[in-house]
Amino acid sequence: MVKLVIVDLDGTFLDDNKEKSPEFGKVFEALKNKGVQFCAASGRQLASIKEQFKGYEKDMIFIAENGSVIEIDGKIEHVEYLSADIRKKVLERIKTLKEGKKIIYCTKEYSYIDDLSDEQSKRNAKLFLPKYKLVDDFDSIEELPVKFSIYSKSGYDSDFEKLVEEFGDIATVCTSGFEWLDIIPKNSSKGTSIKKVQKLLGITDKETMAFGDQMNDFDMLNSAYYSYAMDNAIDEVKQICRFTAPSNNDYGVVQVLKEFFNIN
Repeated sequence: MVKLVIVDLDGTFLDDNKEKSPEFGKVFEALKNKGVQFCAASGRQLASIKEQFKGYEKDMIFIAENGSVIEIDGKIEHVEYLSADIRKKVLERIKTLKEGKKIIYCTKEYSYIDDLSDEQSKRNAKLFLPKYKLVDDFDSIEELPVKFSIYSKSGYDSDFEKLVEEFGDIATVCTSGFEWLDIIPKNSSKGTSIKKVQKLLGITDKETMAFGDQMNDFDMLNSAYYSYAMDNAIDEVKQICRFTAPSNNDYGVVQVLKEFFNIN
């Protein structure tokens, strides 16, 4: 019996217009009545994820910043920070990146940005960062980060390759979509956070269902027996999943949930 359902947001639960299925409310209530916990796991900040689920937050589990922050039923259960030493190294390194890169310094509650001079930065802030602050210098931020996000207009390039090589041994470095690279604590990922949630709730991988589309969903999907790759997922994700769901634009998550749990 499935007791926990986990969904990635962008490219999975939400369509390309960042909208959820109009049938979600009905499905959510049915799952709740069946005793099934619903979890949203994303590389987004916590406030951004919760904004997508207004009215449902108190009865949900949230995994934010690609696993660095866990909230259950409105209470923060776990936060993983990058060390002061790693923070220093990343801040020094990002100063040498090529043009076209944008940096977001993510803490437990806020995201800090140092440049809103172009339309893309303004769009990203409006779309993904309901709680952000503009700073002149990242070094002035006192709180340690839970994540650094680096945006590349040209996608995965030589800068990203070098960052993976340089920081892969001391942090978890993963892509989040096609234009973002995240640097998070070594022991953090969606998968490790799912295991923490499973342990807290006394739920096994055989009782877990997960949906994803990108590489940052990889170990999350491996933590669930009922692993679903979206039809629009990258090939690497499809290869490790047991099942396939219709595309995000067809609201495939909700389609599968309706069929699997017999929700009319």
